[in-house]
Amino acid sequence: MSVRGTEGRILLLDDDRALREMAAGFLRNAGHHVDDVGTLEQALARLRSRPYEVVLSDLVLGEGSGLDLLKVARREEIPCEVIIMTGYGGVEAAVQAIQEGAYDFITKPLSMTRLELDVRKALEKRRLEEDLQRVSENNSGGFGELLGSSAAMQSVFGLLRRAAACESNVLLLGESGTGKEVAAREIHRQSARCKGPFIPVHCGALPPELLESELFGHRKGAFTGADRARNGLFAAAGGGTLFLDEIATAPARVQIGMLRALQERRVRPVGGDEDLDVDVRVIAATNADLEAEMEENHFRQDLYYRLATIVITLPPLRDHREDIGPLAGVFFERLARKTSRRVTLSPRAIQRLSAYDWPGNVRELEHMIERLSVVIEGSVVRARDLPLPPLDQGSERIRTLEEVERSHIELVLDRCSGNKLQAARLLGIPRATLYRKIQRFGLERRESPKLDAVPDATPGRLPGARGVPARDS
Repeated sequence: MSVRGTEGRILLLDDDRALREMAAGFLRNAGHHVDDVGTLEQALARLRSRPYEVVLSDLVLGEGSGLDLLKVARREEIPCEVIIMTGYGGVEAAVQAIQEGAYDFITKPLSMTRLELDVRKALEKRRLEEDLQRVSENNSGGFGELLGSSAAMQSVFGLLRRAAACESNVLLLGESGTGKEVAAREIHRQSARCKGPFIPVHCGALPPELLESELFGHRKGAFTGADRARNGLFAAAGGGTLFLDEIATAPARVQIGMLRALQERRVRPVGGDEDLDVDVRVIAATNADLEAEMEENHFRQDLYYRLATIVITLPPLRDHREDIGPLAGVFFERLARKTSRRVTLSPRAIQRLSAYDWPGNVRELEHMIERLSVVIEGSVVRARDLPLPPLDQGSERIRTLEEVERSHIELVLDRCSGNKLQAARLLGIPRATLYRKIQRFGLERRESPKLDAVPDATPGRLPGARGVPARDS
């Protein structure tokens, strides 16, 4: 990720001149570059002609509204974060703005401290998305579909490129989900054999007798059901690459045939008495410890040395955690191009992803991102949205501030019989803030028989606020 200063490029829109000048002056004193305008027309002209990272807009304007600005920015794909400023009476419309892609809303009268904090968080999100976009667009540092800017992955990419430039057999090692087949396909694509076929076969997916026939072929009548002769995959991959996945699971008899194919470039079909010449490059892969397999006589040493002309180990994701955030961003970006629905990660969500060990590696990360892109209702994935186990699963785990806050709000609501106005007064926070916290912590479905008897209470959640994610604190 790139390192930048904390100052940002801000556009401030408010038709209240005194408030606009006060807010703009405060943000300038905080180090930001601020342009302030009083009409929607002026704001759109500035937004289309200059790059801004964050736009602060009043919800209700003399002509038009902050929602109009937000819709134009999203329709024209202007890259910026929009924060809506509104009075307490406009909270429902501000929630709608978040549903349509606004970063957050701030209630008036403005707290300058809260305003500057929200601006900095929006800047952090905007710059994170810019970094992720650059990673997605610039694959020059990767190897085909394999991406990563870490030193560990850059070293692997160098080995993969050298493997693609020669004809030697390659052995790819690494845990499940690290991208061994992706690497094998790209080696083939960048090799001199790229015009030939790439044929993958999982050595553990078939019984031994069927695997032997699949690889080397068979003659008519060689076994029950062999009603015609068939050449195997070594022959079918002629002029191209044969990818032997999970090579360690190949039975002894098949290993002998593989060794002969690599040594002599000849195979003998099952039930046949004549050899076939084959012209194929072999890339093998396994997540097993082949040295241990050889010590226990489960894997032939001579076959290993034939396969291991070039040995490349793909590291587990936990060994290059700095690539997790960019990879997640790339996966979201790919899904957005397919679904036209853009979902991003909050900074805290990326921190949480980076703290997880990912036993399923990149494959597990990609599957989680795909799931989140479907089930998340908002446009930003928060740390609490991630289906990950707690960081500390011990019996003495310390509760987070978020957990303590949720529990306390739940207790106060119980004591107030669900009366949100009374609960907000006891908690010392505005009722609008309580509504957001109720939504954030999933307490909006609480019901009480006493609730209808309280005139000031607002049962249920804010209209239209379902699924709106609250901001990370």
